[in-house]
Amino acid sequence: MTGLAYPAPGDPLLQVWRGSAATLVDATADKGPVWWLRGARMRTRRGLMDEWAAAAQFPPYFGGTWDALRDALADLPEGGTFLILDAEQLFQEAPPVDGITWLAVLRAAAEELAPKPFRVILQAEPARFRDLEQGVQVLLTGGARGPG
Repeated sequence: MTGLAYPAPGDPLLQVWRGSAATLVDATADKGPVWWLRGARMRTRRGLMDEWAAAAQFPPYFGGTWDALRDALADLPEGGTFLILDAEQLFQEAPPVDGITWLAVLRAAAEELAPKPFRVILQAEPARFRDLEQGVQVLLTGGARGPG
């Protein structure tokens, strides 16, 4: 199965794509501004800042802080969609608070951009999809890990 598996409960900003990057390319071909980011490059907060700045071509003075990320995203003239490939790798070498802060930054940027579209689609290959689902659940529960 491929396609948008679900929007995160109550959070249309964050969506999950179960399937290949190639099928995601096809599905977003005519969806307005789209940026591709690589989850493998965003295993740490610093990596996330560098990858996002490169993909969205943030200005040279981008400071690489959470506030700077929010400001740079909120300044996007048309909003847009950010596609994160192999998203199960996000923050794999970072403390859980970084993922929680990142989600808060995305929400703040989306509020500032409204009514312009802004969303993030997290992609994982079917074999890694369960890892992505678990990571998203951790994000949405504020870092709390369930039994198991």
